[in-house]
Amino acid sequence: MMKSFFSLSRFLLLGTVFIFLLSGCGNNPESGKTAGAGSPADSQDNKPKPSLFAYVGAGLKEPVSEIVQLYEEKTGFKVELTFNNSGALLNQLETSNKGDIYMPGGMPYVETAKQKGYIEEMVGPIAIHTPVIVAPKGNPAQITKTQDLTKAGVKLVMPEKEATALGKAAFQTFDKLGISEQIEKNVLTYVETAPKVVTTLTMGQGNAGITEYSNYAKQQDKLDLIEIDPAVNVVEEIPCALLVSSEQKEQAKDFLQFMQQEGPAVFAKHGFKVKN
Repeated sequence: MMKSFFSLSRFLLLGTVFIFLLSGCGNNPESGKTAGAGSPADSQDNKPKPSLFAYVGAGLKEPVSEIVQLYEEKTGFKVELTFNNSGALLNQLETSNKGDIYMPGGMPYVETAKQKGYIEEMVGPIAIHTPVIVAPKGNPAQITKTQDLTKAGVKLVMPEKEATALGKAAFQTFDKLGISEQIEKNVLTYVETAPKVVTTLTMGQGNAGITEYSNYAKQQDKLDLIEIDPAVNVVEEIPCALLVSSEQKEQAKDFLQFMQQEGPAVFAKHGFKVKN
Protein backbone atom coordinates (compact mmCIF):
# COMPACT_ATOMS: atom_id res chain seq x y z
CA MET A 1 0.00 0.00 0.00
CA MET A 2 2.76 2.39 0.99
CA LYS A 3 4.59 1.57 -2.28
CA SER A 4 1.51 2.49 -4.35
CA PHE A 5 1.23 5.81 -2.47
CA PHE A 6 4.84 6.81 -3.31
CA SER A 7 4.39 5.81 -6.96
CA LEU A 8 1.29 7.99 -7.21
CA SER A 9 3.05 10.95 -5.54
CA ARG A 10 6.03 10.70 -7.92
CA PHE A 11 3.66 10.64 -10.90
CA LEU A 12 1.83 13.75 -9.72
CA LEU A 13 5.10 15.60 -9.07
CA LEU A 14 6.46 14.82 -12.56
CA GLY A 15 3.20 15.94 -14.11
CA THR A 16 3.34 19.26 -12.26
CA VAL A 17 6.92 19.91 -13.40
CA PHE A 18 6.00 19.12 -16.99
CA ILE A 19 3.06 21.57 -16.97
CA PHE A 20 5.28 24.26 -15.38
CA LEU A 21 7.93 23.85 -18.08
CA LEU A 22 5.35 24.08 -20.85
CA SER A 23 3.85 27.26 -19.46
CA GLY A 24 7.32 28.77 -18.94
CA CYS A 25 8.39 28.18 -22.56
CA GLY A 26 5.17 29.65 -23.87
CA ASN A 27 5.72 32.89 -21.99
CA ASN A 28 9.47 33.27 -22.74
CA PRO A 29 9.90 36.85 -24.06
CA GLU A 30 13.12 35.97 -25.94
CA SER A 31 11.39 33.30 -28.00
CA GLY A 32 9.00 35.95 -29.30
CA LYS A 33 11.91 38.07 -30.54
CA THR A 34 13.65 35.36 -32.49
CA ALA A 35 10.58 33.75 -33.97
CA GLY A 36 8.24 36.75 -34.18
CA ALA A 37 7.23 38.39 -37.44
CA GLY A 38 8.90 41.68 -36.47
CA SER A 39 12.50 40.47 -36.39
CA PRO A 40 13.32 40.60 -40.14
CA ALA A 41 12.15 44.23 -40.25
CA ASP A 42 14.28 45.02 -37.21
CA SER A 43 17.27 43.53 -39.00
CA GLN A 44 16.63 45.67 -42.09
CA ASP A 45 16.28 48.84 -39.99
CA ASN A 46 19.70 48.18 -38.47
CA LYS A 47 21.40 47.90 -41.86
CA PRO A 48 23.84 50.76 -42.52
CA LYS A 49 22.44 53.26 -45.02
CA PRO A 50 24.43 53.71 -48.25
CA SER A 51 26.68 56.76 -48.62
CA LEU A 52 28.91 58.35 -51.23
CA PHE A 53 32.69 58.21 -50.89
CA ALA A 54 34.76 61.17 -52.12
CA TYR A 55 38.51 61.69 -52.61
CA VAL A 56 39.26 65.38 -51.93
CA GLY A 57 42.44 67.48 -52.06
CA ALA A 58 43.71 68.47 -48.62
CA GLY A 59 43.74 72.17 -49.52
CA LEU A 60 40.00 72.01 -50.29
CA LYS A 61 38.99 70.59 -46.90
CA GLU A 62 37.13 73.57 -45.44
CA PRO A 63 34.90 74.52 -48.41
CA VAL A 64 34.17 70.92 -49.42
CA SER A 65 33.27 69.96 -45.84
CA GLU A 66 30.79 72.84 -45.73
CA ILE A 67 29.29 71.90 -49.11
CA VAL A 68 28.88 68.29 -47.97
CA GLN A 69 27.14 69.45 -44.79
CA LEU A 70 24.69 71.50 -46.87
CA TYR A 71 24.10 68.53 -49.19
CA GLU A 72 23.45 66.15 -46.30
CA GLU A 73 21.01 68.61 -44.71
CA LYS A 74 19.15 68.96 -47.99
CA THR A 75 19.05 65.30 -49.06
CA GLY A 76 19.69 63.23 -45.92
CA PHE A 77 22.30 61.32 -47.92
CA LYS A 78 25.74 60.95 -46.32
CA VAL A 79 29.03 61.71 -48.06
CA GLU A 80 32.23 60.26 -46.60
CA LEU A 81 35.39 62.27 -47.28
CA THR A 82 39.06 61.38 -47.40
CA PHE A 83 41.58 64.24 -47.66
CA ASN A 84 45.15 64.07 -48.95
CA ASN A 85 47.47 65.79 -51.38
CA SER A 86 46.47 65.28 -55.00
CA GLY A 87 49.24 62.81 -55.82
CA ALA A 88 48.40 60.59 -52.85
CA LEU A 89 44.69 60.69 -53.74
CA LEU A 90 45.45 59.43 -57.23
CA ASN A 91 47.52 56.60 -55.75
CA GLN A 92 44.64 55.69 -53.40
CA LEU A 93 42.20 55.64 -56.30
CA GLU A 94 44.48 53.46 -58.41
CA THR A 95 45.02 51.03 -55.52
CA SER A 96 41.37 50.60 -54.55
CA ASN A 97 39.50 51.45 -57.79
CA LYS A 98 36.51 52.22 -55.56
CA GLY A 99 34.55 55.32 -54.66
CA ASP A 100 32.14 57.81 -56.19
CA ILE A 101 33.63 61.33 -56.32
CA TYR A 102 37.12 62.58 -57.17
CA MET A 103 38.06 66.20 -56.46
CA PRO A 104 41.82 66.84 -56.40
CA GLY A 105 43.43 70.27 -56.39
CA GLY A 106 43.85 70.66 -60.12
CA MET A 107 42.85 69.53 -63.58
CA PRO A 108 46.10 67.65 -64.42
CA TYR A 109 45.28 64.97 -61.82
CA VAL A 110 41.75 64.56 -63.21
CA GLU A 111 43.16 64.33 -66.74
CA THR A 112 45.59 61.61 -65.63
CA ALA A 113 42.77 59.69 -63.92
CA LYS A 114 40.65 60.10 -67.05
CA GLN A 115 43.41 58.70 -69.27
CA LYS A 116 43.60 55.67 -66.97
CA GLY A 117 39.86 55.06 -67.28
CA TYR A 118 38.68 56.16 -63.82
CA ILE A 119 36.57 59.21 -64.76
CA GLU A 120 33.03 59.02 -66.16
CA GLU A 121 32.14 62.73 -66.20
CA MET A 122 33.04 65.98 -64.48
CA VAL A 123 31.73 69.46 -63.73
CA GLY A 124 33.48 72.74 -63.08
CA PRO A 125 35.63 74.58 -62.57
CA ILE A 126 34.19 74.98 -59.09
CA ALA A 127 37.02 77.35 -58.14
CA ILE A 128 40.51 78.43 -59.19
CA HIS A 129 43.72 77.38 -57.45
CA THR A 130 45.83 80.54 -57.48
CA PRO A 131 49.51 80.29 -56.42
CA VAL A 132 50.85 83.31 -54.51
CA ILE A 133 54.09 84.14 -52.72
CA VAL A 134 53.79 84.72 -48.97
CA ALA A 135 56.29 85.93 -46.41
CA PRO A 136 56.12 86.42 -42.62
CA LYS A 137 54.77 89.86 -41.64
CA GLY A 138 57.40 92.48 -42.42
CA ASN A 139 58.77 90.47 -45.37
CA PRO A 140 62.28 89.98 -43.88
CA ALA A 141 63.76 88.65 -47.14
CA GLN A 142 62.38 91.69 -49.04
CA ILE A 143 60.65 89.64 -51.74
CA THR A 144 58.93 91.84 -54.35
CA LYS A 145 58.68 89.48 -57.33
CA THR A 146 59.07 85.79 -58.18
CA GLN A 147 62.70 86.15 -59.28
CA ASP A 148 63.61 87.42 -55.79
CA LEU A 149 63.06 83.88 -54.49
CA THR A 150 66.46 83.00 -55.98
CA LYS A 151 68.37 85.57 -53.89
CA ALA A 152 71.11 84.35 -51.56
CA GLY A 153 69.86 83.78 -48.04
CA VAL A 154 66.22 83.21 -48.97
CA LYS A 155 64.84 80.12 -47.20
CA LEU A 156 61.86 78.79 -49.11
CA VAL A 157 59.00 76.61 -47.86
CA MET A 158 57.36 74.88 -50.82
CA PRO A 159 54.49 72.42 -51.34
CA GLU A 160 55.66 69.11 -52.82
CA LYS A 161 56.39 69.78 -56.47
CA GLU A 162 54.92 66.53 -57.83
CA ALA A 163 52.42 65.46 -55.18
CA THR A 164 50.53 68.79 -54.91
CA ALA A 165 48.71 70.84 -57.53
CA LEU A 166 50.25 74.06 -56.15
CA GLY A 167 53.80 72.71 -56.14
CA LYS A 168 53.46 71.45 -59.70
CA ALA A 169 52.02 74.78 -60.87
CA ALA A 170 54.72 76.79 -59.08
CA PHE A 171 57.54 74.88 -60.76
CA GLN A 172 55.88 75.36 -64.13
CA THR A 173 56.12 79.09 -63.44
CA PHE A 174 59.78 78.75 -62.41
CA ASP A 175 60.46 76.83 -65.62
CA LYS A 176 58.92 79.65 -67.67
CA LEU A 177 61.26 82.10 -65.94
CA GLY A 178 64.27 79.78 -66.21
CA ILE A 179 64.91 79.82 -62.44
CA SER A 180 63.94 76.32 -61.28
CA GLU A 181 67.52 75.25 -60.55
CA GLN A 182 68.23 78.33 -58.42
CA ILE A 183 64.91 77.94 -56.63
CA GLU A 184 65.70 74.37 -55.61
CA LYS A 185 68.94 75.51 -54.00
CA ASN A 186 66.96 77.85 -51.74
CA VAL A 187 64.27 75.36 -50.67
CA LEU A 188 64.46 74.85 -46.92
CA THR A 189 61.74 72.20 -46.89
CA TYR A 190 58.97 70.67 -48.98
CA VAL A 191 55.66 70.12 -47.17
CA GLU A 192 52.79 67.76 -47.96
CA THR A 193 50.10 70.37 -48.63
CA ALA A 194 49.80 74.05 -49.54
CA PRO A 195 48.16 74.99 -46.18
CA LYS A 196 51.24 73.59 -44.39
CA VAL A 197 53.39 76.21 -46.10
CA VAL A 198 51.58 78.88 -44.10
CA THR A 199 51.75 76.83 -40.89
CA THR A 200 55.51 76.35 -41.31
CA LEU A 201 56.18 80.04 -41.99
CA THR A 202 54.08 81.23 -39.05
CA MET A 203 56.02 78.86 -36.79
CA GLY A 204 59.20 80.75 -37.69
CA GLN A 205 60.69 78.37 -40.24
CA GLY A 206 61.65 79.92 -43.57
CA ASN A 207 61.18 83.48 -44.81
CA ALA A 208 59.09 82.95 -47.98
CA GLY A 209 56.96 80.32 -49.66
CA ILE A 210 54.27 79.62 -52.22
CA THR A 211 50.74 78.69 -51.23
CA GLU A 212 47.11 79.05 -52.38
CA TYR A 213 45.59 82.54 -52.19
CA SER A 214 42.87 81.34 -49.81
CA ASN A 215 45.50 80.21 -47.28
CA TYR A 216 46.92 83.73 -47.25
CA ALA A 217 43.42 85.21 -46.90
CA LYS A 218 42.90 83.34 -43.61
CA GLN A 219 46.22 84.55 -42.11
CA GLN A 220 46.52 88.11 -43.43
CA ASP A 221 47.48 89.42 -39.99
CA LYS A 222 50.58 87.17 -39.96
CA LEU A 223 51.65 87.25 -43.60
CA ASP A 224 52.63 89.60 -46.41
CA LEU A 225 51.37 88.83 -49.92
CA ILE A 226 53.46 89.05 -53.09
CA GLU A 227 51.33 88.24 -56.13
CA ILE A 228 52.90 86.37 -59.04
CA ASP A 229 52.86 88.11 -62.43
CA PRO A 230 49.70 86.83 -64.22
CA ALA A 231 51.73 86.57 -67.44
CA VAL A 232 53.70 83.65 -65.96
CA ASN A 233 51.53 82.41 -63.08
CA VAL A 234 50.04 78.95 -63.64
CA VAL A 235 46.57 78.82 -62.12
CA GLU A 236 44.65 75.54 -61.90
CA GLU A 237 40.94 74.93 -62.36
CA ILE A 238 39.38 72.78 -59.64
CA PRO A 239 36.85 70.30 -61.09
CA CYS A 240 34.62 67.70 -59.47
CA ALA A 241 34.42 64.30 -61.15
CA LEU A 242 32.23 61.19 -61.08
CA LEU A 243 34.16 57.92 -60.89
CA VAL A 244 33.46 54.94 -63.15
CA SER A 245 33.67 52.75 -60.03
CA SER A 246 30.62 54.41 -58.42
CA GLU A 247 27.86 51.98 -57.51
CA GLN A 248 25.42 54.84 -56.86
CA LYS A 249 25.64 56.77 -60.09
CA GLU A 250 22.37 58.69 -59.84
CA GLN A 251 23.13 59.91 -56.32
CA ALA A 252 26.70 60.78 -57.32
CA LYS A 253 25.43 62.75 -60.34
CA ASP A 254 23.04 64.58 -58.03
CA PHE A 255 25.98 65.53 -55.81
CA LEU A 256 27.93 66.78 -58.84
CA GLN A 257 25.01 69.02 -59.80
CA PHE A 258 24.81 70.34 -56.24
CA MET A 259 28.56 71.02 -56.24
CA GLN A 260 28.31 72.88 -59.55
CA GLN A 261 25.42 75.04 -58.32
CA GLU A 262 26.42 75.72 -54.70
CA GLY A 263 30.18 75.13 -54.74
CA PRO A 264 31.53 78.40 -56.20
CA ALA A 265 29.83 80.60 -53.60
CA VAL A 266 31.12 78.45 -50.73
CA PHE A 267 34.65 78.38 -52.16
CA ALA A 268 34.58 82.18 -52.55
CA LYS A 269 33.46 82.50 -48.92
CA HIS A 270 36.59 80.54 -47.92
CA GLY A 271 38.91 82.87 -49.85
CA PHE A 272 39.26 81.01 -53.16
CA LYS A 273 39.05 82.84 -56.44
CA VAL A 274 36.22 81.70 -58.71
CA LYS A 275 35.20 82.32 -62.30
CA ASN A 276 32.64 85.11 -62.72
